[in-house]
Amino acid sequence: MAIHSFSQTNPISHPLVTELNYYPEQGMLVAFPTHYDVIYFENNSSQLTITMKTILNNIGYLLDTYKETYLVITLHTSDDLAYDRLYSVADYIAMQFKIEQERIQIMLTSQEETKHYKQYEKNWKNSTELIMPKAIIVTYDPELGMY
Repeated sequence: MAIHSFSQTNPISHPLVTELNYYPEQGMLVAFPTHYDVIYFENNSSQLTITMKTILNNIGYLLDTYKETYLVITLHTSDDLAYDRLYSVADYIAMQFKIEQERIQIMLTSQEETKHYKQYEKNWKNSTELIMPKAIIVTYDPELGMY
C-alpha cells in the first residue's frame, strides 16, 4: 500500500519530513520523529485498561495527524494470549481513530530477540511495545507501476 499519493506535484510536504533536493525515481526516504511506548497487560488478560487507552489515544492522535506514519506493535511471547493482546491494541487504534489496517503492523519476535529483551524488561511476558519508526523506505515496484 502506498504511504503517500504521488499524484500530487509536491509529494510529502510536511514540516517533520526530511527535505531532499530531489526525489529518486525508484524510492525515497521519509523521516519523522520516533515514538516508543510500552504498555503492560495484567497477568492472563488481554483487556485494555484506562491507562493503556490513554497511551493508545496519544498514538492514535499521532497516526491521525501525521498520515505518513505507521505503527508496529510487538510482543515477546507467541501463545494465544499474545495474539489476543496484539489484536486488542490494533483494533482499538484502528476503530477509535479510523486508521487504515495497512498502517498498523503486528509482530511477534524471535526467540533470540526475546532472550535479549528479557535482560532489560522484568515484566516482559505482559509487555507490549508500540513503535512508530523514525524512517521508512518507500520503494517503487516497476511491475505494478506504483509505490
